[in-house]
Amino acid sequence: MPVFNTYPRLDTLTGDEVLVLADSSGHQTVTATASQIAGAPAVSQPSGAFYQDKGAKISRFADRVLIGDAAANPGLSDRDAASKNDWLSQTMGATSIGPWALQDAQCASVAQFGNSAFVAASRTSDAKTAPDTLGFQPSTIGIASWGVADDISAPTTTTAYAYYGEAWRLAGVNYQPTFVMELEAVNFGGLAIGQSTPYAPNVGGGVYGIQLGAGGGQTSGTSDAAAGVVFVSNPDAWQVGIVFGATALSGTNGTDNGYASALSLARNHALEWHTPEVVSGVSGGNVGAFVRSTVTERSKGVRQDFVDNGILFSNIEGQTLFSVASAVAPNNTLQVQPGAGTQAAGLYVQSGENGSSNLGLFPEEGGQLQISSPVTNAAGTLPATVGGGFLHISVNGTDYRIPLMTPEQAGG
Repeated sequence: MPVFNTYPRLDTLTGDEVLVLADSSGHQTVTATASQIAGAPAVSQPSGAFYQDKGAKISRFADRVLIGDAAANPGLSDRDAASKNDWLSQTMGATSIGPWALQDAQCASVAQFGNSAFVAASRTSDAKTAPDTLGFQPSTIGIASWGVADDISAPTTTTAYAYYGEAWRLAGVNYQPTFVMELEAVNFGGLAIGQSTPYAPNVGGGVYGIQLGAGGGQTSGTSDAAAGVVFVSNPDAWQVGIVFGATALSGTNGTDNGYASALSLARNHALEWHTPEVVSGVSGGNVGAFVRSTVTERSKGVRQDFVDNGILFSNIEGQTLFSVASAVAPNNTLQVQPGAGTQAAGLYVQSGENGSSNLGLFPEEGGQLQISSPVTNAAGTLPATVGGGFLHISVNGTDYRIPLMTPEQAGG
């Protein structure tokens, strides 16, 4: 028998190797496989270091790691054969897309008790003292992921995702909602000093739900990203794009007379509506309508309010400039139309079924109808005949006729 510590050393273990051990009492000899030892609860004391060359203890798993119920997955190349045991693969296998999640997972954790399958946390107070250990002060990030698109072949079917998640609602689940992701901003520090604006989005002490940046802090070699948020059907559609709960924004509860900003844009930012036209092979490249503001100062600003039975157009302080009234069942409408060629710009009445074709101008009591017009032949003699007939008007409910003279009759 070889002398102890002179046995041939294996470069790798299969897990079936048998080791001779002593039980916890130290009196009885037992055997266990390498796999059994690897699966036993591991307890180690912190070294206080982070890098191996500084004394840190680092565990390495070069292949795959399956945790929790994922450990029941045999990790076979045959997806169907590997998807009979863990509940996630069984659930996905009953759908049209199949049990793909664990098939290509380098590391997978599937919860066994409806608990959190994975938890990550980090704190800034540790980052403050980290330079002594790390050699630099890190960003405090609870969890970070990268999806790197480096396949330059064309065409290709590869796509990079730094994060991907699905929340499934199965048939019969009707009492509670289902969320793909919930992000909670928890502010224990009181209101931040300052205000987030399009020109100064981040303030000290501010707590933000999501910040979407472009460029990753790179200093060269990057370009603008295509879009911040994109909604698509895959293949199903969203019934609503974005919903703000009535009490979600500070300033109003949705039933009072308060005010809250649901969307803040900078000058020249626009809301666009694209047409379905195809231009140079691209669908929807043309803008058919947009709304934007080019106001440079608050004192020059305007606002629009939808109120009961109408629309108010006001200066920025809320003083009404003009309003448009609503009606339950209008049967004549007013059209404001610009001129084209020799046609005059003006107000046009469009009467509907049983509608009136009249156009009314109604000054307040004691007011006047004021019109600027060229004046000719002042103090001229009124002709005996009316070349243009009579214009019909109604003043305070009484009909009148205004004689219309031709230019020759009026003296030019």
